[in-house]
Amino acid sequence: MKVIKAVTKAFVCAIAFLLVVTFVIPPTAHNFFAGDGSRMEVTVYDGDEVHTRMTGADTVSDLLLEMGVQLNPLDRTNHATDSPIWEGMSLVITREIEFHVRINNGPASTYVILPGTTAGQILVQQQLEHNLMLVCADGGGELTRYVENGDILNFLTWDSRFYTDYAPIPYETIENRTGAVREGRSHVRQTGAEGEHSATSAVIIIGGVEQNREIIGTNTISEPVPAIIDIGTAPLGALTDVTAPDFHYVRHVRMEATAYTSGFSCTGRHPGDPWYGITASGMRVRHGVVAVDRNVIPLGTMLYVENYGFAIAADVGGAIRGYKIDLFMYCINDARRFGRRHINVWILD
Repeated sequence: MKVIKAVTKAFVCAIAFLLVVTFVIPPTAHNFFAGDGSRMEVTVYDGDEVHTRMTGADTVSDLLLEMGVQLNPLDRTNHATDSPIWEGMSLVITREIEFHVRINNGPASTYVILPGTTAGQILVQQQLEHNLMLVCADGGGELTRYVENGDILNFLTWDSRFYTDYAPIPYETIENRTGAVREGRSHVRQTGAEGEHSATSAVIIIGGVEQNREIIGTNTISEPVPAIIDIGTAPLGALTDVTAPDFHYVRHVRMEATAYTSGFSCTGRHPGDPWYGITASGMRVRHGVVAVDRNVIPLGTMLYVENYGFAIAADVGGAIRGYKIDLFMYCINDARRFGRRHINVWILD
């Protein structure tokens, strides 16, 4: 009888234990018993591949090892690798994304990222890595899409620069026709000089190519200086104002002056003589022709004689030596009234 009671008690305890295991211990704890040879059904989703299998692995890590599945550094699973295996478990493996980046159509660089990364996030990362401003070559809408495996992202550098260009400002030439200069002669009273002008432009460069240029400021650095050329209109013998700014001369001298005519009393020739009225230079006498010492003033030199006018050194005389000058006059009475005096002479050449 005691034996029957003992057997009955052991049977009741066994039944109670099985009820506890069945209804009290949660399903995840059943894995504890996988190592005793029991096998459970597990479904593994790896990208486009789906594997349903019976396994006796204890953890996710053991399951992956059993299946020969390797995880890359950025691959993710929906359960931690040390999580226990339970019946009906679904294990989802999300693989890292490998993509390529080209900047300004240069060589492609390969990168690996987590899934769910947008092109815009890659753009920001590339800007930080290269210290550049970048834009998407395929348009702004491209930035919002998720990067997929094998994608090639084309970025272009974006740069804004300021350039200052310098350019000359041409000067004008002023021709001043004046009676202060002998007819047929001209003098540069003022040499022209170019001015300088600058223009600052804002330039947009995309992908190393200038896309837009806009002038944002100008400045005149220096004004041009006009060239002034005095062109003579004064005939031989004409008077002028020697203080005028357009009167030009090389040097000024004081000379002892007399006057002469083409008559016999001055030249020893009569009208009809072969050399009557012809100067030593071969020029015919007229008002404005003067005789000089050719060692002091060479023949052909242009002069301006005080109260006489523009003149040319075209003749010589036996008594004209040193700083002496003999002025031609048409009338002997005018020559006599002129007499002998000291006058100012401006040498123009």
